[in-house]
Amino acid sequence: MLEKANKIRFLNSMKNKCFLYETINKKPGLTIYDLTKEVNWTSGKVNHYIQKLLKDRIIKNSTEIENGRVKKQYFPVNYKELINWDEMTYNNGDKNDT
Repeated sequence: MLEKANKIRFLNSMKNKCFLYETINKKPGLTIYDLTKEVNWTSGKVNHYIQKLLKDRIIKNSTEIENGRVKKQYFPVNYKELINWDEMTYNNGDKNDT
């Protein structure tokens, strides 16, 4: 029973991360405050998933000072930055090449 509950929690967590990423991807440059209004979540929930996305390097942030206050904006990472090109290999269809 506990295993099933953990699986459900994991799937819900992944769903929330994907939803927040899609929102950031559609509207880059939003702050946590803007995101809370956009997705109708608490600031704590948004911050939790922002930290997960930053740790996974799926999004990045920029910090600037506006009217004496720190303003953090969040942006999606270009998919080309997510690919480890050193691990990529070219396979021309020859079954002996792997």
